Formats: sequence, C-alpha cells, structure tokens
Amino acid sequence: MSWKPFITRLAVFLILLLMIVPIAVYEIGTKPQMTISVLYIPIMFAGILGTFILLKKEELKTFEYTFNRKQTILFGILAYSFFLAYIIQQRQYWTSGLTHMLTGQALYATGGLLLLLAVFNTKFVKEHIKQIVLSLIIIVLYGSASTAISLAGYPLTRILAKPLTMLLSLTNNATFTVNQAPTVTADGFTATIGPPCTGITSLILFTGLFAFLILLDWKKINKKAIPWVYIIGATGMFLVAFLRLYLLFYIGANWSQEFALKGFHSNASWILFVAYFFAYLWITYPKLVSKV
Repeated sequence: MSWKPFITRLAVFLILLLMIVPIAVYEIGTKPQMTISVLYIPIMFAGILGTFILLKKEELKTFEYTFNRKQTILFGILAYSFFLAYIIQQRQYWTSGLTHMLTGQALYATGGLLLLLAVFNTKFVKEHIKQIVLSLIIIVLYGSASTAISLAGYPLTRILAKPLTMLLSLTNNATFTVNQAPTVTADGFTATIGPPCTGITSLILFTGLFAFLILLDWKKINKKAIPWVYIIGATGMFLVAFLRLYLLFYIGANWSQEFALKGFHSNASWILFVAYFFAYLWITYPKLVSKV
C-alpha cells in the first residue's frame, strides 16, 4: 500500500476548492471580510488535512478507498450549490455586519465539508471522524493565534510604505499618507496597505507549514539545519510579499485598476505563496534531511 490514493484525492479536493477563489474574487471584489473567508477557509481545510496526515500517516497508507459515483455526484452538486449561494449572498446582499460575514463563511465552509465528502466518501470521514475533529480544533486554535499576531502588522505597514513609494517613484508619481495604516497613491491608483499585505499573514502560514514538514519527517531531519533554513525562508517570504505589493500598485497605476484590485490583489497572494514555498522546499529539503 502507498500514499498515492490519499495524495490523489487530496490534490483533487484542494484544486476543486481553490477554483472558487478567482471566481469569488472577480464576482465579489476585495472586501476584507470576503478576503478572510474566500482565502483563509481553503487554507484552513489544507491545514486540517495536513494535521490529519501528521496524526494518521501510517493508517492512511493502508486505508481501502471506495468509489461511489452517485455519492460523489450528489455531494459535489451540493458543495457547489453552497459555493454559489456564498457568492450570491456576498455580491447581492453585502453589508458590513458581523452576522452577514459569519453567514457567508458558514455557507463557504459547508460547501467545503460537502466537497470533502464528495472526494473522500462517507466511509473515510466516518472512520476517521475523531482525528478530523481533533485536526479541526488544532487548526482553529492556530488560526485564532494567527489572527491575533497579524494585528501586529500595522507598524510594519508604515515601515514598508516609504521604500514602496520610493520604488514606485522611479516610474510613477507616487506619494503616501499615514493614518492607522498608510495609503499609497501611484498616479491615479490609490490603496491602503493593511497588515496582511505586509507578509505577516504569509509568514504565519509559512511557519505552520514548515513546522508541519519538520514534524512529519522528524526522524530524518537534520536538527542543526532547521534554524537557518527557517530564517532564510521567512526573510524570502517578506521579500515575495513586498514584490506582490509593488506589482499591485504598478499594475493599478499603469494598466488596469480593476484587474489590480479584483484579479491580482487576492489571487497573487496564494499563487506566489505556493510557488515560493514549494520552490524553497525543493531547494532546501535535501539540506534538511542531510545528516552531514
């Protein structure tokens, strides 16, 4: 037996779940509450499954998966019905109220759970329900702590505003003003830099995935390599976040404000993060498992 059946289903689940991100961002826009649900809920599901692998990695190799076409189609249709309801709710009846935000997140999360049933089937979920619940608790606690830490990003937004404006000034007329968070203007394009834009949210996610990787292969890991691999990776994560920020303003000022805010703003976050994390992992993993 091998990991292949589980990894295949995991890849299918994440692809189907993340397909909603560009569609939702384009249809709804970039409201803060929407960004939290449409981006962080897929990350939460990925974290749940990642933690689940850590807890049940041996059992997953021997689990006998079954395929029920009717069940897959039924849960798949229900899942995307909830995703559609989420997009309609956020687009047509948007308010800034907490109830509305939580309702939207509940619709999206329910769709994710139904999609989980569609891809992994009810037998898998029933047999591992205790571990799935434990994984969910772990991720919720980690997510709550991450949210609290991300609030520390406001001082960092002010630090980044000046070099960003200086770089944009090479090609555009760029200025910035500072209130709670700085607002940067490049020609006719204006946007406020919030804490997630600084890279602190990406750093939190990078830390969680890096820790997961270390724990997963703990017996093979070269413990002396952990600090420098993490520090270099975390530094690179901030540089990637700064690059994304610069490209956002450059695109908005020189090409399309709508694409910058609706297309690039949110989608670039997870695309650049995934590309960076896996590229960095591909380069440094041999060093992490080397005992020399």
